Amino acid sequence: DLNIKTMVESIECLTYDNAVEMFEKFDVFSRAELESRAEIQYEIYAKAVNIEAKTMIDIATKQIIPAVIKYTTVLAGSINAVKAAGPIDVSVQMDLLEKCTALLKDTNSAMNRLSKVVAKVPEIPEGRERAVYCKDEVCKAMTELRTPVDELEMLVDKEMWPMPSYGDLIFEV
Repeated sequence: DLNIKTMVESIECLTYDNAVEMFEKFDVFSRAELESRAEIQYEIYAKAVNIEAKTMIDIATKQIIPAVIKYTTVLAGSINAVKAAGPIDVSVQMDLLEKCTALLKDTNSAMNRLSKVVAKVPEIPEGRERAVYCKDEVCKAMTELRTPVDELEMLVDKEMWPMPSYGDLIFEV
């Protein structure tokens, strides 16, 4: 009994001996045709993941990070203005500023890691090896970038967030 958990693992099944025998028995595909189809699927997978990763880097660099910087700058200005008004407790604002700043740092680190991982993709031989690298390394780095960004989405002022939130997509579309 197979427990196939990923697209990349499923592609390999096209070239299993029992699959090849079945396809050849009914004159559907030869071994060479199945191997060719598997290679094409590996390439399609790797290209799709690579495009998604580059899109994430672009969005993080050009939209998310600048939006969070703008928000933290406004928040810091607000803290200073409230402090100047008198001895008022700004601990809530400071806590929010600290959380956003820490998540911004995490976002930048994760974005840099993803950039490095994506830059290595052309060095990996095409086919199964590249698809496995994309599954294991690129997708992992993408998840690591998404984690702090998802948290920031919950903290940053809705008006400053550069794209619709999940709530917007579900309830306001």
